[in-house]
Amino acid sequence: MGKPGAADAPQPHGKRWQGRDGAPRRYQLADPWFIADVCVLLVADQYRSAKAGPKLGSARQVVDFFGVWIIYEDFIVKLFALSALSFLLLSGCGEKAVEPTAKPATRPFEGQSISVIVPKLDARLIRGPILDEVAGFEARTGAKVRVLTPGWNETIEKIDQSIKSPDANFDIYVAISMWSGTLLSGDHIEPVPDAIKKKINWDDVLPIYRNTVLSWNNVAYGLPYDGDCINLYYRKDLFANPDYQARFKKKYKYDLAPPATWKAYRDVAEFFTGWDWSGDGKPDYGMAGNRVKGDISMLQFFAQAAAHAKHPDDPAYYFDPKTLKPRINNPGFARALGIWIDTLKFGPPGMANFAGHDVRNSFVNGQTAMAIDWADMGVHAVNAPSSVIKDKIGYAQIPGSTQVFNSLTGQWDQRPNQVSSISGNWTFFVSKASKNKALAFEFAAHMTSPELTKKMTAMSGTAVNPSRKSHFDHPEAWNQSGFSTESAKAYLEEITRSLSKPNVVYDITIPGAGEYYQVFDAFVFKAVSGELSVARALDQAAAQWEKITDRLGRDKQIAYYQASLNVGK
Repeated sequence: MGKPGAADAPQPHGKRWQGRDGAPRRYQLADPWFIADVCVLLVADQYRSAKAGPKLGSARQVVDFFGVWIIYEDFIVKLFALSALSFLLLSGCGEKAVEPTAKPATRPFEGQSISVIVPKLDARLIRGPILDEVAGFEARTGAKVRVLTPGWNETIEKIDQSIKSPDANFDIYVAISMWSGTLLSGDHIEPVPDAIKKKINWDDVLPIYRNTVLSWNNVAYGLPYDGDCINLYYRKDLFANPDYQARFKKKYKYDLAPPATWKAYRDVAEFFTGWDWSGDGKPDYGMAGNRVKGDISMLQFFAQAAAHAKHPDDPAYYFDPKTLKPRINNPGFARALGIWIDTLKFGPPGMANFAGHDVRNSFVNGQTAMAIDWADMGVHAVNAPSSVIKDKIGYAQIPGSTQVFNSLTGQWDQRPNQVSSISGNWTFFVSKASKNKALAFEFAAHMTSPELTKKMTAMSGTAVNPSRKSHFDHPEAWNQSGFSTESAKAYLEEITRSLSKPNVVYDITIPGAGEYYQVFDAFVFKAVSGELSVARALDQAAAQWEKITDRLGRDKQIAYYQASLNVGK
C-alpha cells in the first residue's frame, strides 16, 4: 500500500490536532505532544469503554513504510516510531488492560568491586585475555574489576605483602604454579565451591591438572586457566627425506625418527648440526632449547631431567618427602645436567642465552631441526609471519629414558620411563580474605570457563594452553590460527599423549619455591659456563637448598611438600 496523504484521512476537530496548513499534525517520537496525545487517546478509550462505545482497539490501521496511522473517529496521529514501539502501543490499546513496561534485569553484582593481580609478561601473554574480558563482564554484572599488572618480581613482592596485610589484599591471584605454595601454605585461598565446579564443568578438566597443581592436600583451590605441558617439535620434512634417512642410518645404525629417548635426541641433534640442510647457504643446527639464566629455563630443565630422576613408583621428585633432603644432586639429575650442557653445541650460536621467544624464532625461521618448548610453539609456528615451516611441523612427546634412578634404593632401574611434564601452569586463586568472594569466583569462573579457554588456546599471543578434554575436540576450530585441520589434529593428539602418562612432574609448589629455583639456576649456570663441574654445582646447590629449608622451618616445609604431593591426607 502506498503512503497515505492528508486527503486520505478524515479531518480532526480542534486546532491542536492540525498543522499550520490545516493538514493532520505529524508527530516525532521525541515530541512531547506525541506522548501527551497518546495518553489522551488511551484515557478516551477507557471513557468510551465505560459508555460501551467503540474501542480504540477497533480503529482502522493503515501501515506504510514510515510508521502507523491510527484513525480514531476524526482524530489522527502519525506515529513516527520503531515498529516494535508501534506494536506495543497498539496491542496495549486492545481488550486487555495496559501492563507496565518490564524493568531491565538487575545486574547481580551492582556496586561491588574486586582486584586482580597478574604479572606483565612479554607482549600480552596471560594477562591480555583477562584485560580484554573486563569491560564485557562489568557491563553484564554491574561489578568493577581492577586488574593490576606489575612486573614479575614486583608481582611476587605484592603477593607477599598482600597475604601479610589485609589492607593490601587482592581478591584474585593469577599465579604461576611455583607461587602457589606461598598462597596455599598459609590458608590464604578459598577452596573452590561445588557450585563453581559445576559452573565450569570440573569433570571436563584433565585429571593431570585436577590432581596436581589445582589441588593441595586433595582439596581443590585453583581454577584452571593455562594447562602447560612441554613437548618436542621437529621438522617432519627433514625426517622424511630419503637421503637424510640413509645417511643417518649409516652413521648411527638405526632409523631416523622423532627421538623417544634423550640418547636418540642427542644423535639426531648432532646429525643435523653444522651443514646446510635448509639450502640457504648457511650451516644449520640440530636443536633449540631454553638455557638463559634468570628466566624460567629451570622449569624446562626439571621437565627434561624427569626421564632419569623421576621414578614412576615415587610421587616425590625434588625432595625426600619425609626429611626434605634435596634429591637434586643424585645420579639421575647429574646425568640430566650433563645432557643439558652437552647438547648446547648442537644449537645455534648464543643458545646459552636463549629464552622462550629465541627458541621459537630459531625453529620457525628454519634454523633448527628440533625444539623443546611449551605448547605455545604449535600456534606460533603456524601463525608467525616469519614462519617458513607452517606445513612442515611434526609433534612428539618429550624424550624419555631406558633407565631411571630410584631414590629409595639408590640404584638405577632398567625400565622405560617417559614422563608427563606440566611445568609453568597459570591458575586463578580466590583470596579467603576477599570481601566479595561470590563476585571473585564469578569472574574467575568466567575466565576459566570451557568456552572461553577453548577460544584462547587456539589463539596466538595468549600463552593459554589446553587443560580440558573439550579443548581437544573439533580441531577445525584451530584453523583461525593458521593450522590446517590435519595439522591441528596431529598437534592435539600429541599433546593428549603427552598428558596421558601416569608419571607426572610439575613445579615446586611450597613456600620458598622461587628461592629454590633461583639457587639452582645460579649453580646450573656455573656448570654450563665451565666454572664448576656438574657434581660440584649440584652438591653446592643442594647445600643451599638445605639452608633455605632450615630457615623456613623444616617441619613446616615437610608438611607443605606432602600436601603439595596430595599425599598428606
